[in-house]
Amino acid sequence: MANTNVLYKYELPTPPIFDPDRVSEFFTPSYDEIMTGAQQWRTVHNLKPRRKDKYSIAVTIIDQQKTFCLKDGELSIAPASISDTSNICEFLYRNMRVISDIILTLDTHYLFQIFHPLFWIDKDGNPPKGFTTVLPGDVGRSIFVNPEMAYLIFGDMKFLPWLQSYAIHYTDELARLGKPPLVIWPVHGRLASPGHALVPSLQEAVDFHDIARWSRTQYRLKGDLPLSEYYSPFGTEVVKAHDGVTVGEESDKAIEDLLKYEALVIAGEAESHCVRAAIYDILKRIMVQDPNLAKRVYILEDCTSSVPGFEQQGKDAIADFKKAGMNVVNSKVPMKDWPGMNSDIFELH
Repeated sequence: MANTNVLYKYELPTPPIFDPDRVSEFFTPSYDEIMTGAQQWRTVHNLKPRRKDKYSIAVTIIDQQKTFCLKDGELSIAPASISDTSNICEFLYRNMRVISDIILTLDTHYLFQIFHPLFWIDKDGNPPKGFTTVLPGDVGRSIFVNPEMAYLIFGDMKFLPWLQSYAIHYTDELARLGKPPLVIWPVHGRLASPGHALVPSLQEAVDFHDIARWSRTQYRLKGDLPLSEYYSPFGTEVVKAHDGVTVGEESDKAIEDLLKYEALVIAGEAESHCVRAAIYDILKRIMVQDPNLAKRVYILEDCTSSVPGFEQQGKDAIADFKKAGMNVVNSKVPMKDWPGMNSDIFELH
């Protein structure tokens, strides 16, 4: 590992606004402090506006939200996620001069969705517990669609038979596509709930970057469609129902936009699920467009963790990404020392 104790000229120290002891806290950032500090930082370190970047680097951060990252989140993977968040913040501050754009995805859910307990009932009419796995053949035998979903999703109980047939198709389709089976998660990431929020320390870092570099972070909400899991920000697990009706979506355009960057850096939660799915979608597009583009992708190994119990799923995915030519790197290693990085990016002018 390269010496990380000495900053390269392009690297910056962490600003006074960053308090590593608060990364685990849920607090309201002070925008007066962020604006004042970022403007001062721009002047002190002679930071150029993003519009002047000759080479552009994007950092995509997947679902670094309270629901996953803080200890009282509904699907918390703390303390690993707290360490991940701290590393992400430090990485953003240290490399602010060369990071052009930040893209944030936010898991965005409602109560009544196929991966939440209220969508289902057992033989006694009770919703299943969180973390229940539904395999092909389970629907209609050990687990059933809650009839009320027909009205709540479609506005009419006449759609119940269709919904029951679809639920069988859905679990079968996941298996056919080689995707993990349906997991009924505890309710999490509900829109407008505290769990939906970005971790405050990361929000500070993102806003600080935007003001200091006159950049504009992109926010991509995903997960609001009721009839499919939506791990990747680029599309649902299932797109078509058994009768051809569209129940999901996919977006090659969003991936193509990311592949235009000189380098695409990826971090976030969870390695075993949403990060995994996002990178598989990116890789799928790369293999169609140009396999050499895989070399432009950098996965921050110390800025992502798996959901406990799903570690092997995360490890297997990382192995696939390495095999395809993507780079798995440590956030503390200077970007200039990463394999394949264009050295011209780091020359100060």
